[in-house]
Amino acid sequence: MRRLSALPLSALALGLALAGCSSSGTDTTATETGTASETSETSASPAAPADPLVTQAAEEYQAYAVDQTNQLVTVVKTFTDAVRAGDLQAAQAAYAPSRVPWERIEPLAGLVEEIDGLVDARVDDFAGVDDPAFTGWHRLEYLLFDQNTTDGGAPFADQLDADIATLNEQMPTLEVAPSDVAVGAAELIEEVSEGKITGEENRYAKTDLWDFNANIEGSQAAIEELTPALQQADPALLEQINAGFAEVNSTLEPLRQGDGWVLYCTENDQYPSPRCPEVTVDQQTIDTLKAQLAGLSENVSQVAGVLNLQ
Repeated sequence: MRRLSALPLSALALGLALAGCSSSGTDTTATETGTASETSETSASPAAPADPLVTQAAEEYQAYAVDQTNQLVTVVKTFTDAVRAGDLQAAQAAYAPSRVPWERIEPLAGLVEEIDGLVDARVDDFAGVDDPAFTGWHRLEYLLFDQNTTDGGAPFADQLDADIATLNEQMPTLEVAPSDVAVGAAELIEEVSEGKITGEENRYAKTDLWDFNANIEGSQAAIEELTPALQQADPALLEQINAGFAEVNSTLEPLRQGDGWVLYCTENDQYPSPRCPEVTVDQQTIDTLKAQLAGLSENVSQVAGVLNLQ
């Protein structure tokens, strides 16, 4: 707001008197004030009320995320207990399952400050595997699957427990907007189609398919919460998205092994490992997944706009 400059009282009074009168004697100050007021009232419009369907979707998806972080505390402790006990085989077996709840809700979990860098950063983000700032799952993955040892893992196991406890504590208090649900659903598919498909995420353990599936499950859960709103706004888009999920899940199904997945051993692997004596996921399957994920990603990315959440 502009301030009046300091004027002598008499000059200020004269100026106000002159400003308030026209040559015809009309009080222009009152007229202009009334006009401005009318213009303001005319131009001001009340904010559109939030769609109750998308508001409910945000609330329900946050409840889903809270349930996932509760599960995460348990499965991570199974993993870290094995590391602390020095049981290499048990720790290796618990590694992939310990990541599943995290991967389902990763974009929402990322709203907790710095948590992603603490628990899920890869070695590429650091000076090397011995960088003390390199912590979390992938530091332990390197020890367990590249070095084949639990030695030195206990401090990282303790920190992972503490960081996941922080996430679990903060998740119920996060302010989750409907846009977070829609954008998060798109980010999960994009993460698979542009990142995890390369095998870079779990390059030592080769357990990438666990992460693939969890990302897809998390995206699908978000879309399920937004389904009532999408049925009203764009049922054709919703049908395309559901068909896309069905196609991807159908392509992944043959790669299941027991309660989990085959190792992600590919042709011309960018991250060769002794854990991959043979190819378990052929190039044709990868190409099919890339095409299906690209189409699904394009459709899911439209949800925020269709629901006016951008």
